[in-house]
Amino acid sequence: MYPIQLNLAGKHVVIVGGGKIAWRKFSKLVTEPCSIDIVSPKFHDAFEMLQPSERLRLIRESYHKAHLKHADLIIIATNDPQTNNQVALDALPSQWINHTGDQTQSDFFNMLTIEHQDLIIGVSSNGQNIERTKRYAAKIKTFLAADEEDMHE
Repeated sequence: MYPIQLNLAGKHVVIVGGGKIAWRKFSKLVTEPCSIDIVSPKFHDAFEMLQPSERLRLIRESYHKAHLKHADLIIIATNDPQTNNQVALDALPSQWINHTGDQTQSDFFNMLTIEHQDLIIGVSSNGQNIERTKRYAAKIKTFLAADEEDMHE
């Protein structure tokens, strides 16, 4: 995998799924200057608090291929493996996919990121061991906090 940061300005993101995983992905994307469609017949309570806008739409429908028409980035996060696989099949080669249930069908996956002052530090186990990734991230955060204290002494 090639670690990068994406400039999503002017891009269109489609999240297929409305549950906890979809919310977690959305909450990282919402601050980016992109438009986001979330497609699901049902939504996690957190989504219900959102105010739809020009750049944010909750589409209360079951998935169909037309939802992907203008997508640059697609996040597949339903609890239905058949729907997830269909979304992956429907995507065009130019559309980047994150299939949260099957890394082998993903063009990318997210790293755990630590933001500290002007640093962004990415930690990843290449999708293999999230618990290990979390442990190392906690150690890095502890190190950064201690280093910060040392600098102020």
